[in-house]
Amino acid sequence: MPKKTFFRLPEEKQQRLIQAAHAEFSRVPFNEASVSNIIKTAEIPRGSFYQYFEDKADIFFYDLSLLRDSSKQDLEKSLLAVHGDLFKAIRQFFAEMAEEIINGGNAQFYKHLFLHMDYKNRRKMSPELMHAKQVDGMRFLEENVNYDLLKINADQPEALRILFHELMTTVFQSIAAYYLQQESDHAITIEQVQERFELVLGWLETGASKQG
Repeated sequence: MPKKTFFRLPEEKQQRLIQAAHAEFSRVPFNEASVSNIIKTAEIPRGSFYQYFEDKADIFFYDLSLLRDSSKQDLEKSLLAVHGDLFKAIRQFFAEMAEEIINGGNAQFYKHLFLHMDYKNRRKMSPELMHAKQVDGMRFLEENVNYDLLKINADQPEALRILFHELMTTVFQSIAAYYLQQESDHAITIEQVQERFELVLGWLETGASKQG
């Protein structure tokens, strides 16, 4: 997270620094990104950068957190729009998220992220609240999901959390597969990504076995 001195900056200067960092992380993968390029674009001294952030990773994960929080808001809007139908909300969220990540204005940033993703930034990427806002986020889900459409009751928050975790894992693994396969001889289209996602989501929703 940024140091307190960052948040004391004028909004314009905060935005200029974050935009410079975002441009650098979109240009090249994290390991190749340079603080020198960030401060040159932002037009600030190197010493000032370290007054605001510990290091390159610090500003990278802050930039990522802003994208993640925006995604979290989109997911919450989707849930409200479909009157608490969790699976409908996830489908709507996935369609918008896949389009944004693959074809949107931040596509290059996401490409580098997914191709070089490790456990740490997988956790930070997910809008499913594996971060400081987890309690508030899960409370929103618990209060707005339609339990009549699930085999989960309102008094089973842990079961809801597990289901939501699996749904979000499916979202991000499906999108990651797109980028990973682009680097192979078996590239897939965004339509194929959506088909694969729907297949796995259907298994979670209704089961894959004919038994029982």
